[in-house]
Amino acid sequence: MKGVIAGGERIAADAVISNMDALRTYGELVAGPVGQGYQKKGFEPACSGVVLYLGLNRRYDHLAHHCFVFSRDAEEEFDAIYKKGEPAPDPTAYLAATSCSDETTAPPGGEALYVLVHTPWLRPGHDWSRMFAPYRQKILDKLKRTAGMEDIEERIVAESALTPVDIHERYKVLNGAIYGLASHGSFTGAFQPGNCSKHIQGLYLCGGSAHPGPGMPMVMMSGWIAADAMDRDAGGRGMSEAADLAGRREADLPRAAAE
Repeated sequence: MKGVIAGGERIAADAVISNMDALRTYGELVAGPVGQGYQKKGFEPACSGVVLYLGLNRRYDHLAHHCFVFSRDAEEEFDAIYKKGEPAPDPTAYLAATSCSDETTAPPGGEALYVLVHTPWLRPGHDWSRMFAPYRQKILDKLKRTAGMEDIEERIVAESALTPVDIHERYKVLNGAIYGLASHGSFTGAFQPGNCSKHIQGLYLCGGSAHPGPGMPMVMMSGWIAADAMDRDAGGRGMSEAADLAGRREADLPRAAAE
């Protein structure tokens, strides 16, 4: 590792921790035979999503901070997303009504409503500049029909959104995946790309597509592991004894404590 090139500028570095997708790190930053080799491994992205950030002038008193509005037919939903690679006709929606827990997230009496609907990862032919508007309406219609939010469109005073394309470009994930690499299957379920590159000395990986996998606790652990490995490789002492014990399995704790 000698450095990285960003925006045409070469930045000298003895070590780099990449929190972009592992496959995109190898394919776009490292490239060459190493990047091509990872493309051939057959990793599949996890699903993507559409996110609506809605500022409402009046909150819904029946909403808790965390809510799910389920699909009419889970098999239909999963078949559309994971087999056909198309947005579900009646998707499950996750809602976060944040003012329930923190009134400062919205003006008095208002609501900062977060809505997440899973979609397939980006496929050829997915044009979200065209697909977004009708799918946004489908989501709002579902909330009006099944979540007791009949007048939600009248309450919206501010709005922003993310599509799979936005997620792909903003967070440098693989084809818009919000959970890293797909965790099903005998291979990818157990073996995510490692935190220390076997190919480039001084390159470390963290995030949802690196070991140990997606989800907030796992992503935090991946950053912890990558930082610790970089520190030790540079001659540091690594994490403290208390942190080391905290990261071990419960079955290992008595043995670890006795060492």
